[in-house]
Amino acid sequence: MLQSLRPGEMPAHLQATDAGEASFGDPRTRRLHLTVLALGLLWLLLWYRDTFMAMVGIWDRSDTFAHGFVIAPISAWLVWRRRHFIDHVPIAPSLLGICGGVVAGAAWLLGELASVDAVSQFAFVGMLVGFIWAVMGTAVVRTYAFPIGFLFFMVPIGEFLFPTMMQWTADFIIWAVRASGVPVYAEGFLLVIPSGRWQVVEGCSGVRYLMASIVVGSLYAYLNYRSMQKRLLFVAASIVMPVLANWLRAYGIVMLGHLTDNRLAAGADHLIYGWVFFGIIIMALFWIGSRWQEDEEQAPVVPAGSAVSQGARAGGLGWLAAAVVAVGLWVPVLGYLERQVEQGPVRFAALDGQGAWQRAQMDELPPWSPSYDGMRDTHRSAWRAGSVPVGVYVGYYRDQGPGRELINSENRVLISKDPVWRMTAAGPVQVQLGDRMQAWRELEMASASARMVVRHAYWIGGRWTTSDHLAKVYLALSRLRGEGDDSAVVMLHAPHAEGGRASAIAALDDFAREMGGPLQAMLDRTANP
Repeated sequence: MLQSLRPGEMPAHLQATDAGEASFGDPRTRRLHLTVLALGLLWLLLWYRDTFMAMVGIWDRSDTFAHGFVIAPISAWLVWRRRHFIDHVPIAPSLLGICGGVVAGAAWLLGELASVDAVSQFAFVGMLVGFIWAVMGTAVVRTYAFPIGFLFFMVPIGEFLFPTMMQWTADFIIWAVRASGVPVYAEGFLLVIPSGRWQVVEGCSGVRYLMASIVVGSLYAYLNYRSMQKRLLFVAASIVMPVLANWLRAYGIVMLGHLTDNRLAAGADHLIYGWVFFGIIIMALFWIGSRWQEDEEQAPVVPAGSAVSQGARAGGLGWLAAAVVAVGLWVPVLGYLERQVEQGPVRFAALDGQGAWQRAQMDELPPWSPSYDGMRDTHRSAWRAGSVPVGVYVGYYRDQGPGRELINSENRVLISKDPVWRMTAAGPVQVQLGDRMQAWRELEMASASARMVVRHAYWIGGRWTTSDHLAKVYLALSRLRGEGDDSAVVMLHAPHAEGGRASAIAALDDFAREMGGPLQAMLDRTANP
């Protein structure tokens, strides 16, 4: 957008609005701010190294987020290619930046207390941005807004999209294959067609393509357009196109395998076909986008007669110190809170039978374990009051931290690539636990020789929920109050023969109603012996 300026008037985004005086050209002031910025950023990486290294660990083990390794270098290159812009931008400490650093630091603290890595990592990058803003000022952040904001792509987030996008992909494959005249039998994410079986797994969801497309599309839009409207439209296309392309890719793989008697589109062919198809889609998107390419923005010119001040003196140095404190005080605060709630080993209280429910042998249940790790201890037991046995599984967590928290992306009732079991249905269910109705989740699964219904919920310091987000809120509140972080995933499961689901449901309902009180009492006594 063009702005009309009177003779000698400076563009609005270059006018100083920060604490202290603006400095356009004093070399000592610039060196001071740049030195504080460089040392401060290095110190933040060291001070919050656990959060940073957790991000690096995800980049290293997940192809979906491997782009994280190149985000900071790209951001630095984007700043470098516009390095001459800074000669025309006022530099001064910013109170708004300090406030932003405080807010990001508080969010990091809450993320750590709730063991939500995504919140901690977003907040960590927010502290980096807040520190840059606090030290260099609002005008600098406005001038380099995209390169600085691009750093948020370092955060490995998006795994929550897997179930939804897997379901979308499965639904599209079923519709498209049937529209092609091929019959499909679907059970959960397992699809059976005359030529063979196909299963929609996480790699079929398209999340990997979506993440890569958003990063590359945002960078392309910034480098090729000046209009915010064009940039947003191109980024929107970068979101929609990979989703549609992934549906077509998955459909094409199934049909290619079907038409060639599974000689093609299997194994390595599957992956090669997917990435080649994705590359073609991205190149087509760039080719279309190039039709509206705009000239690169030129560096602003400082009007003649603009004042040059001495910049940060004693007051300015005080603001710089405040910027450091704003982002650095949260590590010792977390250490203090964690020392207040350390509780030691877990000793399960007894789970007493009630009514007709008595202990049974574990071998009466099909061999199965949920995909949960990091717990302090587990309780497993089998119970019977009739013809259908009911199993109880409790994974108990205490003194939670990275790799040993209840709720993370790795902990699931059933993983998509389980070698024995496959999910056939899932959804919410109301469970009468003792004398109260509770919302739980229900999952049905099958193996080659058995079927089973599993009901599960989280227990967080006496509160029940099935929401990952609400569980994290309960956990943070509990730790802030000094009540500890005792939490558990509780599962009730019952087997049944094909066509006998009703008997398993009846057994689970009766067990929850009769044994819900003793189960909650066991958890309460375990948390407070």
